[in-house]
Amino acid sequence: MLSLKIYQIITYIIRPFFFIFFCIRILNNKEEKGKFYERKGFSRNKRPPGKLIWIHAASVGETLSAIPLIEGLLSFSSNYNILLTTGTKTSKNLVTERNLKRVIHQYFPWDAKTYCDRFLNNWRPDIAIFLESEIWPNHLIQIKKRGIPIVLVNARMTEKSKVRWLKFKKTISHLLSIFSLIISQDNTSKKRLEELGAKNTLIYGNLKHDSDILPVNSRIFSQFEISCSGRNILVASSTHIGEEVRVLKIFKNLLPSIPNLLLVLAPRHPDRRNDVIDEIKKAGFFTSDFILRSNSLNFDKNTKIFILDSIGELGYFYKKANSVILGGAFKKLGGHNPIEPARFGNAIFTGVNFYNFEEEYNNLVECNGAKVLKDDRDIEIIKDADLVKKMAINSKNYAESIGGAADKIVLKIVGLLNENQ
Repeated sequence: MLSLKIYQIITYIIRPFFFIFFCIRILNNKEEKGKFYERKGFSRNKRPPGKLIWIHAASVGETLSAIPLIEGLLSFSSNYNILLTTGTKTSKNLVTERNLKRVIHQYFPWDAKTYCDRFLNNWRPDIAIFLESEIWPNHLIQIKKRGIPIVLVNARMTEKSKVRWLKFKKTISHLLSIFSLIISQDNTSKKRLEELGAKNTLIYGNLKHDSDILPVNSRIFSQFEISCSGRNILVASSTHIGEEVRVLKIFKNLLPSIPNLLLVLAPRHPDRRNDVIDEIKKAGFFTSDFILRSNSLNFDKNTKIFILDSIGELGYFYKKANSVILGGAFKKLGGHNPIEPARFGNAIFTGVNFYNFEEEYNNLVECNGAKVLKDDRDIEIIKDADLVKKMAINSKNYAESIGGAADKIVLKIVGLLNENQ
């Protein structure tokens, strides 16, 4: 396959430029200083005895999905150890915060043959598990050469990605054939993967639905509890660049009808706080209208916007609210997981670009637990308190009706490990 050969040549040639790329990512706070060696496949850790299960999760979302799988595997046997690779600093921090026993973290090596070889020679995993849409040609080829079974779990394929891959049908068909098993998160992704040549496919549901409900720490927010007493809370979470403009316009239009409305604005990346403040001011709000979580929890009845520039505290606000605007879908970013706020009993509102969570949003819309905002007028229904309450109940009922993928996937992986003893 010519395209695969070209890819391998390019990844070999550009290796000297990886350091420049790494430095740029450090400046953008996306890489950890001193970890360049891990990106080249080196490690200061040694392989633990027993079975080593390598799990690769690209970013925070995939890492959260991996946690119930990791916990299930570790509880199955004390002889199992997990090597978890991720690609971002925030996902590594998440792993550290969880303090998971018998789990070693390393940054995922860049997809160059030399780095893949070095990584695999050091760790010698008994099985490799990639999450969602992680298809790295050089890694897959080197894993196959060593006879290591590899599974793609929670597999996802968007229509856009499918169309792009169809231009390289022979290449993607070959790469998908390397997987011992592909476990899709929904029937739509399964069909798309099969159109691209995937053979050994199953559907077990979405691992994201098995993750723990977001933590709620009421003690930290005791002062907030007092300050927001009697306020209607609207949460806008996981917003990206350009999406706050839309959220603020919606919020401003709602204020005359719901004067005690408080907007909790939680950008997907908290370090964007200054950009968010700029957008708030451009929307016509004053400095006295908003506060930053990192600065204070004290505000008065005139405060209109609370910027949640922190990680791990969203659960509290999902619990306090009954309506959530989810970002990632007002721009072409695929949307974010609606099950997290739905578990707390919230009416869900989002944009039209939710292709990463098609099944979840379609089901939520069908059961009247969510509303897709095609234009700003669609959110007028939030003024109807009874309707919002019904939507919140519907979304929670749906969220509670799904799950169980992790247990089934664990049994499949254990079976593959036993077959390859």
